[in-house]
Amino acid sequence: MECLIISDGEIKNYEQRNQLVSFPEDEAFVIDMDAITKYKFNYNLYADISKYIEFTLMAYPYKESDLIDILVNGASRVVVNNTIPDDTLQKFLTLTDEIVMNCQSYTDVLRFRGMSGNMFLSCRLFDTNGLYFYYGPFQEESEHVIWIPTFPESLRNGC
Repeated sequence: MECLIISDGEIKNYEQRNQLVSFPEDEAFVIDMDAITKYKFNYNLYADISKYIEFTLMAYPYKESDLIDILVNGASRVVVNNTIPDDTLQKFLTLTDEIVMNCQSYTDVLRFRGMSGNMFLSCRLFDTNGLYFYYGPFQEESEHVIWIPTFPESLRNGC
């Protein structure tokens, strides 16, 4: 799975949004740097991207309204940070089961599994069932592991 990076309100390498028609895959992993660094979501871009491809969005929402807006504007799955409070995470999981937890430790995995979460973003593969969006050093794809080789080095926590 390839990454698309949103920064300063634009999709890197796809300034013309209709260029996404030539995106080489049916699905992408989208990272919204504006949302992560400034908590400024690019809802219009999500809607445009969803016209061309399915995508998992890494934007780290921490409000229910932001999660809902992200899903309404086309994201199939949403990545949340492991620092999100338990009560917020529980609310998110009651709204949708399409939540991916950014996990860097087995403690993160167990916490999320305990709340019925089963999708993880990590550079490690933990000994637990679920779907992993994996950006680690080993090229490993399976029905339970989606490898993201173009995941940015600057966001690779603990690798």
